[in-house]
Order: sequence, then structure tokens, then C-alpha cells
Amino acid sequence: MFAPNDDQQLLVDSARRFTQKHYADDKLGQMGENPLNTALWSEMAEAGWLMLPFAEADGGLQPEGQSGLGDCVSLFEVLGEGLVVEPVLASTILAGGLIAAAPASQQRADLIEGIVSGGAPIGVALHEPRARHDIWYCETRAEKSGDGWTLSGVKSLAHGAAAAETIIVLARIEGDPAPADHGGADGLGVFLVPADAQGVTVTPYRLRDDHWVADVALEGVRVGSEALLLGPGDAAEALEAVIDKARLLLAAEGTGIMRRLCLATQQYTADRKQFGVALASFQVLQHRMVDMSISFDQARSLVYEAVTHDLAGNQAEMVRAARAAYRAVSEDGVEVGKQAIQLHGGMGMSEELPMGRALRRLLAIRQAFPL
Repeated sequence: MFAPNDDQQLLVDSARRFTQKHYADDKLGQMGENPLNTALWSEMAEAGWLMLPFAEADGGLQPEGQSGLGDCVSLFEVLGEGLVVEPVLASTILAGGLIAAAPASQQRADLIEGIVSGGAPIGVALHEPRARHDIWYCETRAEKSGDGWTLSGVKSLAHGAAAAETIIVLARIEGDPAPADHGGADGLGVFLVPADAQGVTVTPYRLRDDHWVADVALEGVRVGSEALLLGPGDAAEALEAVIDKARLLLAAEGTGIMRRLCLATQQYTADRKQFGVALASFQVLQHRMVDMSISFDQARSLVYEAVTHDLAGNQAEMVRAARAAYRAVSEDGVEVGKQAIQLHGGMGMSEELPMGRALRRLLAIRQAFPL
């Protein structure tokens, strides 16, 4: 079973120091005030976090043949524990994964260089208002126009797009909108669209978990032939792989949140006294905290199982474990959040403590890419 090695433990320790400094409880009210904290984003780039998923040949940290999934899981656990709101997943995993799947070109190299160096995040517009979380049901159209393309449609909940200069847009080149089990994945393409292009309207907004997304409206947007990053067939295959990786890292983030909730609840019930004794001395509360810890351990074990299969080169089993981990965090993680709030009593409902914010993030993770 995977366990963080010495280098990954150093990454965890340094990332934890970073989050404890910049995301302490007394700074919770400042989180997510703007779509991007550029100072913190630059620090993340300098620390090498934005390089983790990429191959050395692309300017990243991973030797040839290695995915870096263990490194990313180690980082995202700490990002979850710190309730970090910067769009690391959107820019490096979603956008970065789709870009890395494209054929080698100068454009591809420049885009990856921009990500790892801490440039403006690249947004990813996959969802649509009428699709109900099924990204394969895509109504946005891309039509050939001269030597380029014309895009029209509306995308919602575009990850990382609130602070992006470039947005990756999923659009239909061929066929009609349909769910995945009715051929919806066929005929899709992935396009690079400048956020300030004529006909593009980006409407940013802040979610209840303090992360920022945007709605992206495209009205006859003209782009060149180079804007097509991945065409029919390639786009669906790459997107499915990227989303499964995103699910695993969201699960890792969720386990980090669960760890924080478990530790905070144990500490609070040990300190808080009722009838002259600590709350932690009541057996019924001990049972509830044991259940919380078991849920955390089980979810984390599934995350680590997925990394173990990845290291062994068994991608089918990696995907299975990644989806199981995501489901565990989606269900048990939310329950852990609810229990933490209840065991903190009235304080758990206040914004002075991170309990409510943590639960809102777990709920958002559950809705990101539901199975």
C-alpha cells in the first residue's frame, strides 16, 4: 500500500507550514475575497506545487513514465486540511491535464510553462445549465468557419475561469447533445478561448465554499485553427482520464478536511467541560468520534489504494479505487462534517470556527463530478 516517502513527507510538512501561516482560523474571513490571491499563487509556484503533475520534459517534476499521483495526493491532502481556495485543481489537473494530452507543439509548451511558473490560472468550462452534471450532454457548438472555428453556447460553473486569461471550453463539433450512455461523448472537441475575445462574457461568482467559478457565454466567438486542442475521440478519452484524476485528488482533499475535523473535534471535546467533566469522557460521544475516525481512515485507504495501483501500472484498478474514494468522501465525508458541527455545539455553527466552511467544501466536492 502506498505511503508518502521521505520527499513526499517533506512536501507535506512544508505545505502544512504554508497553510498554517496563510489559512489560520483567524484569517478565515479573508479567504476567497477575490478570485485569486496573486501573492499566494506566486508562492505556490515558487514552492513547485504547480509543477507536480507535469513531466520533466514539459518543465515539470516527474521523470519519464511517472504520473506523480503520489506527490499530488500528498499535496492535496494538505490543501484540504488548510481549506485552501486557490484554483490549484482547475489550473494544474483539469486544464493542465487536457493541455498535456494534446500533441506536442510550441503552443502546448508555452501553456504548460505559464501554468508551472505561476501565470494566470487557466479556466476549464465543462458544465452547462441544462446538463445536470453530465458534461457529455454538451449543447455548446463549434462550427468550422474558414480556417478557424465559431463557438456559441453557455457554460456554467467553469472551474478557475474567474481569474483566467484563457479558458478551455468543451464544445460539440459533431452530433447532437445526449447523455454519455447515448453517445454524448462522441463528436466533442476541446478549445482554447481567450477570456477577453469578442463575444465572450465571463460572469464570476463566489460559491458557498469560498471557491470562485464563472459562467461563460459564447456568442459567435471566432477563434483560429490552433484553438482546437483536442478533436473528436481524443477529447473524450483525455477528458475522462482527467476527470478521474480530479476525482481522486478531490477525494484526497476531502480526506484532509476530514482529518482536520476529527482532530479539532477530539481537541474540543477534551477541553470543553460539562457537569465538571470533559465532554470526551462521555461514552456516547466517544462512539461518534470513533465513527468519524473510521470514516476518515477508510476514505484515505481508498485514496492510497488508487495510488498503489497507479504505481503498479494498473490503470483500470486505479480508476476503480479513485471512484470508490470519491464516493466515500462524498458520502462519509459529509457525515463527518455534520458530526463535527454537532459535537461542537453552538460554536460549530459560528463562522469563528472552520466547521461550517469545511462542511460546505465537502458538499461542493460531492457535487463537482458526481458518479
